Amino acid sequence: MRIARSNSLIGLVILFLTLLSFAPAYSAAAERKSTLSKKELKVLLKTAKTPPEHRTIALYYRQEAQRLMDSSRQRWKRSMAKQDVEKAEKATKLAALHEEMARKAEAVGPAHDGLASTAAEREAAGSAPPNNSRR
Repeated sequence: MRIARSNSLIGLVILFLTLLSFAPAYSAAAERKSTLSKKELKVLLKTAKTPPEHRTIALYYRQEAQRLMDSSRQRWKRSMAKQDVEKAEKATKLAALHEEMARKAEAVGPAHDGLASTAAEREAAGSAPPNNSRR
């Protein structure tokens, strides 16, 4: 009877530790979930006029830049571990591309922060935003 109890206890401890090991992965994925889909972003880029809309766009680009930098770091690490020269070169090129895309995304975020502050100043002054329709 004691052996059965200890086996059950060991089984429960193993199950608990296994489930616990998955918790950080789910919380990290929830934190990285983008605030906008690409389709929503395109619409918002065309119609954004208020400070919260521009801040949402800036947040999207900051998150995208972080995602791309993380991807770039992973690809650099993988390229260093590859034994096949051709695959290592491909991974290195992809890492460099992701790094470049991240830098571009980082540059767009502050621009929309500036637009948000400009829109806030306009709202405070009571003037209407300019017509930005592109047809």
